[in-house]
Amino acid sequence: MYTLVDAIRRNERLHPQREAIADARRRLTHGELADRAWRIAAALRREGVQRGDTVGVLADNSVFSIETFLGIVAAGAAFVPYNWRWAPEELVHGINETGAKVVLVGRGFESAMDGAAHSPDLAAPVRILTEGGGFETALTASTLTDTSVVETDAACVLFTGGTTGFSKGVVLSHRAILTNGINEIADGRIGGRPSDRGLIVTPLFHSAALLCWFLPHYMTGNFSYLVQKFDEDAIGELVEREDITNMFLVPNMIRRMLKADTFDRPGFRKTFKALHSGAGLLRMPDKLAVTELVPDIELFFRYGLTEAGPMVTRLLPLDMMRPEIDGSIGTEYLLAEVELRDPFDNAPVGTGQIGEICVRGPGVMTGYFGRPDATAEVLDDSGWLRTGDLAERDEQGFLFFRDRAKDMIKTGGENVYSSEIEQLLHTHPAVMEAAVLGVPSLEWDEEVRAVIAVRPGMTVTEGELATFLRSHLAGYKVPKLIALVGAHDLPMNPSGKIVKPKVRTYMGW
Repeated sequence: MYTLVDAIRRNERLHPQREAIADARRRLTHGELADRAWRIAAALRREGVQRGDTVGVLADNSVFSIETFLGIVAAGAAFVPYNWRWAPEELVHGINETGAKVVLVGRGFESAMDGAAHSPDLAAPVRILTEGGGFETALTASTLTDTSVVETDAACVLFTGGTTGFSKGVVLSHRAILTNGINEIADGRIGGRPSDRGLIVTPLFHSAALLCWFLPHYMTGNFSYLVQKFDEDAIGELVEREDITNMFLVPNMIRRMLKADTFDRPGFRKTFKALHSGAGLLRMPDKLAVTELVPDIELFFRYGLTEAGPMVTRLLPLDMMRPEIDGSIGTEYLLAEVELRDPFDNAPVGTGQIGEICVRGPGVMTGYFGRPDATAEVLDDSGWLRTGDLAERDEQGFLFFRDRAKDMIKTGGENVYSSEIEQLLHTHPAVMEAAVLGVPSLEWDEEVRAVIAVRPGMTVTEGELATFLRSHLAGYKVPKLIALVGAHDLPMNPSGKIVKPKVRTYMGW
């Protein structure tokens, strides 16, 4: 049995003087970070927090977020990070949903938390501890190092990145998050080098930053630098100044960095080793552009979802530049098992057939917090998680994402997968981003439409894009309407994913 609490002890024992974490304001060694964790754990115990409780955190990408994460699990509780971009109603829902009685609040978020704390919709009062003098005073009293935690205890509750309605809280155990860390170390090569220094750009309230980047670096005694806001120039400067070796970026961020010539900065040739991407489409033109600027770089692509812990499949560097599998989401991580099943009768489908991605393994969630019915809809008694994503597997075992099941378009009696069209559009040099949607139609049931964000400095017409698509696709898959918008006009969530319901609203569809 091994938990994140054991990892805290290990780093304190083996790497007390090695740098662990930093942001623009603070730096901590592994010894200092462990000491902070034990003191936060003791302070939480004095506030009545017990093993199995949940503790909320409202803070940005900061050392405070990381030390509270470790301090909460050291107290035997579950870390619940709230989305700092939430409206007050959403923050109240997040607190109510997971039952936190104590919330730790970082600098700059005091007013947001105050509004939630005084909302008439808040189910129960919460105790608030705010970063600063009072918080620091609470840490001087004592430390706590005798926590009894087992691998099946909840380590964190992360909210899904849902684009409609309120998010659900995904419960991930110590076993689940450490499994994900092992997957990333073994397959993603994250933290595998003693000198690995990761840059965390995406929000810590999502699993990619917290569990796929910070955690494997932490488990191996390595270093992470936290960035509060994505900025192309700042990223280039940080890579050089902090000797960064790896990072995860969504494709939109990569394309913005290419436009800004960020990859041409000296740091990317001095220390940088690996670039990981996911949560969107990264196709060959962008991969070629990056490798031309940084020839020795290792490129990875990954697919996952919070409920899976989160990682499911990966495409390794030796396969990233193979044109015949461009667009693949790869094969399973070391400790994940994937089956494609018919979404209606749950029967396995054959090679070349489209089925729902189902995943099983020690990294899968325990369930949705307080929602047994919703859990039963996606997680069966044998541990198989239904992802709601559709894919097909080729003869070599590589998986190709086709669509969210709910985003499949039914037009004129034919099934159209929006992702197939979006992936093709991303190979056109003038396309920065693309969103393909089905719009109700009396003639076709649903009409295929596309919204294209055009790359800065380039021009293209709707007709040219339609002609391009017709040269590769059956006629019924070509959008009946193609709308062109500015490079950064498509609505995106904090993870850099296009939010299609907001695209519909933006376009008036």
